[in-house]
Parts: sequence; structure tokens; C-alpha cells
Amino acid sequence: MNSPSTHELAFSAADGWPLGAVWHRPTSDADVPAVVTVAGSRHERDAWKRTCDFLAQHGVATLMLDIRGRGASRGGCTYARMGPGQRRRVRFDVARALEVVAEQPGVDPDRLGVLAEQDTAAEAVEAAAGCDGVLAVCLVSPRHAGRVAAALDIRPVSVLALASTEDREGVRAAVDAYLASAPEGSDLAVFSGLGIGITMASVLQFEQPEAEPLEDRIARWLADRLS
Repeated sequence: MNSPSTHELAFSAADGWPLGAVWHRPTSDADVPAVVTVAGSRHERDAWKRTCDFLAQHGVATLMLDIRGRGASRGGCTYARMGPGQRRRVRFDVARALEVVAEQPGVDPDRLGVLAEQDTAAEAVEAAAGCDGVLAVCLVSPRHAGRVAAALDIRPVSVLALASTEDREGVRAAVDAYLASAPEGSDLAVFSGLGIGITMASVLQFEQPEAEPLEDRIARWLADRLS
């Protein structure tokens, strides 16, 4: 596997919202699987860069997406100023991102994954439920347990769900996601004292430097499920 190719992509969601993302594909003569990373509303696409680098080393392409209202997808309104209805439209962002990934040269459209965190996780799962190529979804501190479970009931896939005990909403949604997922290949990891979302990774690294980094664990799981 040679050095990956990285470049910016620009496209629009179904409702016309302009979106920006970074496409990261390892050099390979064979078609590779791919993962769309969806940052939470307080983060931008580079939140999952370490995970994307790990995935590239294991032959998996990634699209690091900025959701509407953030980063390269800011558009005419920040996410913080959006109402609940507009925020629900993040599912259009993820759905279009999955279509764009499936259209990329050298990608196997039947081996796709999604990585999402916190308040955009439900929209990401709803979009994944409408894409036949998605085989695996990783959710970190998800919200909206009912919506997540309902989407997985429509189309069960392998799920890795992670949360920390002090985040009771996240634990509830993570457990519900795990219970609604495809039984084979799914996993549930509940920690203690790590906080919420991608912040869990930095806290774990500080408090348990000997432990496998959380981003690497997520990437390894996704690579295994999409291999």
C-alpha cells in the first residue's frame, strides 16, 4: 500500500445545501472499502483525522465530511443558529456523502461504513439505513435513542457503539443501537470518566497511555467489518 491520495471535494445535499469534505484514498490496484466520518455539531471534519490515517494504512478510504453549518459546509447559516428542522436535514448531507463515495473511482460501493458522534449520530444512521452499501456503523456518544433504534430496525447493520457512564443519554442510545443492530459483528463499549464524543479519545490517552487509542480501536473495527 502506497501513500494515500488526498483532495477536497465539493457537492450539494438533496436540498441544495453546499457541502465540503476531504477525500482520502489509499493507493491500491483493487477497489477499496470506504467510510464517511460525520463530526458532531461542535466539531469539524478533522476531528477524526487520526482514525482516517489508521484506516488508510489498512486499505480503507475515507470521506471526512463537514456537516451543514460547519467548516467548509457552513453555507448561509451556522449550525448553532439552526432550528431542529434544519438540523434534521444533516441526514441529507450524509446520504449525499455516501452517494459521492460510492461514485468515486476505485471504491467498492458494497463495502461502505459510517462513523458519527453525539448529536449528528441519529441523522447519520438514518442516512445509512437508506444506503444498501453500508455494512458497518460506529456511533460515539449517540443521542436520540429512539430514532437510532428505529433506523437500525429498518436495515440492521453491524454497529460499534461507545459511550461513558456519566453520559447517561449516550449510554442509553448506545445500548439501544447495539440491541437493534445485526447480532453478528456488533460490539458495545461502555467506559467510565471519559466524557462525551471524540473528547473521550484524548481523555483515555491522558489517563491510560498504555491503552489502545480510541481512534485506532474504532478504525480497526471498521476495517475488520469492511474487509
